[in-house]
Amino acid sequence: MEDLSGQKVLLKDIMTKKVVAVSPETSLIEAARILSEKKFSGMPVIDKKNKLVGILTEYDLISKEDLLHLPTFQKILENLAVYRKNRHEISAEIKQVSRLKVKDVMNDDPLTLQENATLESTVRTFKDHHRVNPIPVLDQNKKVVGVISRFDLIKPLYAKTIRA
Repeated sequence: MEDLSGQKVLLKDIMTKKVVAVSPETSLIEAARILSEKKFSGMPVIDKKNKLVGILTEYDLISKEDLLHLPTFQKILENLAVYRKNRHEISAEIKQVSRLKVKDVMNDDPLTLQENATLESTVRTFKDHHRVNPIPVLDQNKKVVGVISRFDLIKPLYAKTIRA
């Protein structure tokens, strides 16, 4: 695809550049709070040098079967009245959930795109990997420079309808 001047549209032109990310050591409860408050479906996990080490998505929070995770935590919260009566039984589960870190459930081999990818290849990537959202965008040094979501792809269409 090309813009009005005939230039190819690149991923770096449409991606979200203000990246909200977490570290592997961020508590899972804090990361879930950020996802919820920001209404994100996922966010990159980066190290101290801004290099990608994984991605944490809503799917990761509900799909790990070998850990005490978000559905269990939700169950605990739903049963707070029971908690008051059986504090000792539930207390251990709450402590276990509160100790979980992002690294315990993140995907450590996420799909990524390069900032100079074309819009066409970006759309194709989303079509081929329909469950993936968002996708971290990396520069040539593998540092996170943005994220691209399905919403980022439709923002130009949305903006046109508002202006019309």
